[in-house]
Amino acid sequence: MRETMISTVPNALVSAAFVWLLFGGQATVSLWGMSGLAFDLVPTTFMLTLMTTIALTLIFRKRRRGTSRAGAPGSGGPLPLPHHPVLRGIVLAVLLSVLFVPASVAVLSAIWIEDWSYARVLWFKIVYGILVGWAATPLVVLAALRERG
Repeated sequence: MRETMISTVPNALVSAAFVWLLFGGQATVSLWGMSGLAFDLVPTTFMLTLMTTIALTLIFRKRRRGTSRAGAPGSGGPLPLPHHPVLRGIVLAVLLSVLFVPASVAVLSAIWIEDWSYARVLWFKIVYGILVGWAATPLVVLAALRERG
């Protein structure tokens, strides 16, 4: 729970940065097209999950090395995820992208009436980034806790 709450702030900030980089200077943002919100959800979801996975995996491994349990096996068997932090991040990023993006686009297209203001997109993406982090963090923590020493 602690790591999930801690990941909230960086995910919100990274999401806001993505909005500024992609949509900065635009008065409104459309849903569709290469410069639309639906397309932007793909790199946002992928990168947030990738960064969260790499950072948390490395943090947990460092913590584990600093405790007396350093050589103790993790509880239960390992999750079917790669051991390497980057590969683990890619696998989880693809998984969450496949799950989150189509569902999010479906919801957005159902409620989308007109192009959104920059401010509305900014708030949506901040909340979206937090939710992606809340989904990714427990998976990463569980995988790290179940690793063998």
